[in-house]
Amino acid sequence: MSNAEGAETAGASACPACSAPLVQIMINVGAGERTLCSCAKCDRRWWQVDGRLTNLDGVIRDLGQPEARRARYRT
Repeated sequence: MSNAEGAETAGASACPACSAPLVQIMINVGAGERTLCSCAKCDRRWWQVDGRLTNLDGVIRDLGQPEARRARYRT
């Protein structure tokens, strides 16, 4: 099973694999919000963009965009 399997539910507060509580870390980049969902119990992790699953490569690419750099340094 992949880390994101069963994680289609946007804003879920429980892991779809083991039902343990999730930790969700939201990062605001120029292209929008990215959310890392992580389960401490079964160690599954996945990323979401606007509530939809995405892969880590896409998040890294978004963070490398000039708009994202400006968004990270706002006070």
